[in-house]
Amino acid sequence: MTHTELVEEINKLPHAEWESLKETIDDSRAKAEIKAPMTEEAFAKYLYAKGITGNIPDPSKWNDEDEDWEPIEVLGEPLSEMIIRERR
Repeated sequence: MTHTELVEEINKLPHAEWESLKETIDDSRAKAEIKAPMTEEAFAKYLYAKGITGNIPDPSKWNDEDEDWEPIEVLGEPLSEMIIRERR
């Protein structure tokens, strides 16, 4: 079947079936895209397109090492030790 023939057959479908086919194709393409490794920028765009995030951060402002970052000191027993104790 040629591309033109396929398009003609798709155009003959009732609207509900056409929408269902479109969703199936979109889902299939999205799954195929997810399997391929994504860059951080592509992942941010994917999350935005799906409506999961409200904006796309500017990748030029992404910084692997934040110079101002300092760990927060937490008092008390470490969580890992607490889990080990609770499992006994």
